[in-house]
Amino acid sequence: MGNFTYYADLDPQGAAARYRQAIVRKPLLIDAWMNLAKVELAGGREDEARRILYAISPYISHVSTWKWQELLLARDLREDELFAAALNFILKRLPHRRTEACFLAKGYWGDAQTTTTRVSEENQAVLLLELMKAREEDAALMLWRSMEASSVLPDRTLRLDFCQFLLERGRLVEAKEVWNTWRSDGRGTVYDGGFEKELTNSGFGWRVERNPDVLVERTTGSALEGSYCLHLRFMGSRNIEFSHVYQIIPVEPCKQYHLKYAHKSKAITTDRGVYLQVNGYRCEGLELKSEPVLRDTQWTREELMISVPCGCEAIALVVRRNESLMFDNKISGDYWLDAVELAEQHAP
Repeated sequence: MGNFTYYADLDPQGAAARYRQAIVRKPLLIDAWMNLAKVELAGGREDEARRILYAISPYISHVSTWKWQELLLARDLREDELFAAALNFILKRLPHRRTEACFLAKGYWGDAQTTTTRVSEENQAVLLLELMKAREEDAALMLWRSMEASSVLPDRTLRLDFCQFLLERGRLVEAKEVWNTWRSDGRGTVYDGGFEKELTNSGFGWRVERNPDVLVERTTGSALEGSYCLHLRFMGSRNIEFSHVYQIIPVEPCKQYHLKYAHKSKAITTDRGVYLQVNGYRCEGLELKSEPVLRDTQWTREELMISVPCGCEAIALVVRRNESLMFDNKISGDYWLDAVELAEQHAP
């Protein structure tokens, strides 16, 4: 009856009387308390609404049902501690409300960075994910620094996702820092140059984009080193422009690097073979290509010298094949890649 009086009859005073009658009859009817606080606030009686909120908050501190309403009331009343407590509860217990709650928190505190200082340690990973979804890279980095300082980093999956997020936002220096906390081999530059691990398709690992005319797989039995290598099988169905296998590699600007790799081929057709290309990632001034591989070759080791331009934080290593202009242009055959290494070239 109070709801009908308030929303249908537009009678706030009558609704408040109904809510009070409901509370007298059933003191634990929290919905009546919440609605009464809203009516009092709408009528300009903030002190009364605040008194009601503080009266019921201890009794619903661990109850999910009214936590969203409590958050809204705390926001409207500018009750900072109650708002932060409700926000932390929602981040931990109400996943369907997390995005909305983070949006309200940004509006409440004025920026997403302040939100990072008000969440508990157990909710930091959840907030990091929400900040990534909202494209708030500055706040996300601020939160990451806080997590690093307290040695409470998120799990490896979220770390890899965060690294990819930073790459997409063009924050290469920070992405490299996050990547170094993710990879466990203690090495730099090329990741898993022997293809011994599952492809990450993210971060600074190997990526494969789907192409129906080329089978790309990690395979055993043909590797030059270790147990695995990368195998490309061209189906002979199209004259394709192929650049669907690549890795973004972190490097240091203004330095020289030595790229080593091994390849093998079988019955690769047409006049356009498979080669490796090195480009600057999000920077200009670098483009190198190896000699294309055609027909049948045994395992062969190749090398390229790379001069990284100043201001370039990463390079892209791409397995490529260009379209042919010949009549017989539908490529078929097999190509294998293994033992990819990139080492800094020190002056003698």
